Amino acid sequence: MKRLSMLVALAAMVSLALIAGCATKPPSPAQIAAVACPSINAGVTLLKTFNAEMAAVPSSAGFATKAQADLTKYAPTIDAVCAAGATVTATNLSALKTQALPALGSIVGALPLTAAQQMQAQTILVAAETAMGLVGVVEQQIAAAKAAPVSASSAANP
Repeated sequence: MKRLSMLVALAAMVSLALIAGCATKPPSPAQIAAVACPSINAGVTLLKTFNAEMAAVPSSAGFATKAQADLTKYAPTIDAVCAAGATVTATNLSALKTQALPALGSIVGALPLTAAQQMQAQTILVAAETAMGLVGVVEQQIAAAKAAPVSASSAANP
């Protein structure tokens, strides 16, 4: 639990540093992933561990089967951003934010976890969601850049 608290605190500090250091320019998708992915990967690992425990108990095996199906379904979305060597784009960050993170939250809510286990999983996901909150900023920056007219000096100096 102490390690988890330190991980969450570290993710929060890095998030704040990125936000503070980006007063003029929002963080890149890769920077957001660098902050969010440690928490997301920790959350997935934790859910897999809890899920394995639940699968071993006949009364919760049904929950575990559904949770495993959901984890498998969203693994490609998570891996597109958080796997080693992934090419992170605003599009796959957005999919992670709008599809995979809500699914992970649903898994936490569906598994019959103890209060301590549920709190542990929620804490990890909240840290990831905090970092992912920056995704909208990046999307707005990209849209603004696409909408901005090209100036004559920019066109003349490629």
